[in-house]
Amino acid sequence: MRARSKNTANMALLLLCAAQLTVLLDASIVQIALPSIQQEFGVASGRLQWITTAYTLCFGGFLLIGSRLGDRFGRRRTLAAGVWLFAFASAAAGFAPASGVLIAARALQGLSAALIAPMVFVFVAALFPEGPSRNRAMGILSSVSAAGFVTGLILGGTLTEWFGWRAVFFVTVLAGVFIAAALPILPADKTGDRRPLDLAGAMTATLGIGCLVLALTETGTLRDAFWSGLLLALSVLLLALFVRIERSAPHPLLPLNLLAGRPFAGAGAAAFLFGSVIGPSIFMLTLYMQQAMGLAPLRAAAAFLPQELTVMVAANLAGRCISRFGTKPVLLAGVTAFALGSWRLSQLAAHEAYLACILPGTVLIGVGVGCVMVGSSVAMTNGLAREDQGAAAGLWNVAPQIGASVSLAMLVSAADWFSQGQLLHAPQSPAALAGYRAAFVTLLIYTAIIGSGIWLLLRRPAPVSREQTADSRGME
Repeated sequence: MRARSKNTANMALLLLCAAQLTVLLDASIVQIALPSIQQEFGVASGRLQWITTAYTLCFGGFLLIGSRLGDRFGRRRTLAAGVWLFAFASAAAGFAPASGVLIAARALQGLSAALIAPMVFVFVAALFPEGPSRNRAMGILSSVSAAGFVTGLILGGTLTEWFGWRAVFFVTVLAGVFIAAALPILPADKTGDRRPLDLAGAMTATLGIGCLVLALTETGTLRDAFWSGLLLALSVLLLALFVRIERSAPHPLLPLNLLAGRPFAGAGAAAFLFGSVIGPSIFMLTLYMQQAMGLAPLRAAAAFLPQELTVMVAANLAGRCISRFGTKPVLLAGVTAFALGSWRLSQLAAHEAYLACILPGTVLIGVGVGCVMVGSSVAMTNGLAREDQGAAAGLWNVAPQIGASVSLAMLVSAADWFSQGQLLHAPQSPAALAGYRAAFVTLLIYTAIIGSGIWLLLRRPAPVSREQTADSRGME
């Protein structure tokens, strides 16, 4: 794509931020509306969870193929298709006459989000040249992305309380139409990548990731552990088959040589850790504040505002620090902040929990989010050829989805085990408090293990050829 003027590029960045915010906002906006949906349709709790699981499953499962379709058919066309499909699916969800239709519409929303999110990432990489301008743009995009989840909670609670749960979907219809109408300001691809699609790789990757996300998100609800184990085993087999296919494919969906570089692999691991910390920690704290502290949904959502403000500040500062010091120290600072925040939350007390534990813990996690999101996005685009940017975008988006599913399953299991099943039945009991503490101790240990792996990957670059040197630039 030809270089655009600075003003046009900034306008395009605002549009891309709006698209990213809409996608991430829709992942959480429905959370507060779930009790109202359950009341209207009379659905069981296990089926109700599918309203969120369907979105996550399709979003995570189709991300890699979504990024490849942009290379094949043109990025603006793919983004436009995703936005219009998203608006249609949101309207279908808003008018849904039954829970089954709503779940299907949510799955379609997840599919359309898998087309939008990678295109936002590669457009930013294409519009802003490598260096300070891209670091700044990634900082802005990351701060908007991180704000999407809590914004969705607050907006969802407000709309549900004032207009009913259907309004949470209609507002995204309006956002989708607005974004679609403004897409012509983005540069169009002259020609798409005419290499044949790696259909075998796309099928195995989508099914493998889908089985993994499904097994992990449903760990706490599947009655028979046999089915969870079967899904996990099937996921491992499919992903192993995917790796084998990619090694021999003439035009692979995910070039495995990208993962051979330690800086790129370290950035991917950091993105995985980001998803493992932010989503599950918000889930557990939302449950704690509403069930144990007795806060109303809107007050519980508002309690995360300091964290989101911290993310916005940290993300913009991280972009500047990367320009000066490189991505490695910023990523490691983010991992350290994640660990400190998890440690503080593991000290939850029965009294003064918010000021003493929740506020400092979430602010520290906010610092980590800002550093890791910007650092990983910059590290995974620096030095990449155009044909590899789509694959990098898919990996950067799918890694947090898998990380969140893995971490949430571990945290819920730890909380349930140490609370002796009292987490929901007696949420204000000492046993329930022990369960929440155990969940965040688990998150701390998990963060320390993954963080150590990231440190090892970034500590010393692996020997690379002269052509690969650019891939690790800025990591020293």
